[in-house]
Amino acid sequence: MTGMLLGSAVAALVSTLFSVEALEGWAWRIPFLLGSLLGPVGLWMRRDIEETPAFVESQKEQAQEAASANTAGARAAAEATGRDSPLMQCARSFGFTVVWTVSFYIFLNYLPTFTQNFAGISRTQSLWASTLCLVALVILIPIFGSLSDTIGRKPLLLASCVSMVILPYPFMHWMVAGSGFAMIILMEIVLAVFISMFSGAGPAAISEIFPTRSRSFLLSVSYALAVTLFGGFAPYIATKLIQLTDNPISPAYYVAICGVISFFTIWRMRETAFGKLQ
Repeated sequence: MTGMLLGSAVAALVSTLFSVEALEGWAWRIPFLLGSLLGPVGLWMRRDIEETPAFVESQKEQAQEAASANTAGARAAAEATGRDSPLMQCARSFGFTVVWTVSFYIFLNYLPTFTQNFAGISRTQSLWASTLCLVALVILIPIFGSLSDTIGRKPLLLASCVSMVILPYPFMHWMVAGSGFAMIILMEIVLAVFISMFSGAGPAAISEIFPTRSRSFLLSVSYALAVTLFGGFAPYIATKLIQLTDNPISPAYYVAICGVISFFTIWRMRETAFGKLQ
């Protein structure tokens, strides 16, 4: 998230400092050059990161390894521990991720384009509004993550899902109606608060769907599939909905449907904040 904030801030700053002609001619390369400087940092973090204690412990359990290698044994172990089958775990993770990825792609990636085209603000203003939204996210995500350890994951996750059903339509309507730059910033920050609720509790909650031994593979597959189908296509779907309906607010319906999907997925999940990671 900090990386997204830095990218948005650099783009906003470059758009502020340079003319349209300079941006289209050469200045667009500046963010890419600055981004390349972070490559060694990412490599260093990936090389030196430590495995979690639960994973290290699971690696030492040879008997459990043998059981998990056998499909029938893995299923029996899952039933014995009260866990869902791997397929059901992936389905829960998929449904969990739907509103998470769509809210990110619509309100953080697509919204600057939306506000330029339909809300009557400039490219520079839209980038600064997005940057302030990301500042709020960077501040609030750790706070809500800590809060989820105290009150549980589900209250924050469900509240975020409800907000994604209720807020997108009126907010996008007010933006299109010409609410002004300051009001657009306020609405984006409000959206950031509710996205932060999900992003604070989400990483732990989605990880806790899976047992330690299969978490990396099953989580990667189910999460990536949901992001690809719902998040990656979200800007395209939003643009297509506007074209088909001739209604600039129609992407709000897409976000709301995704909010309903994730709400009922999370509603049926058990609370995992107060148990031991398996």
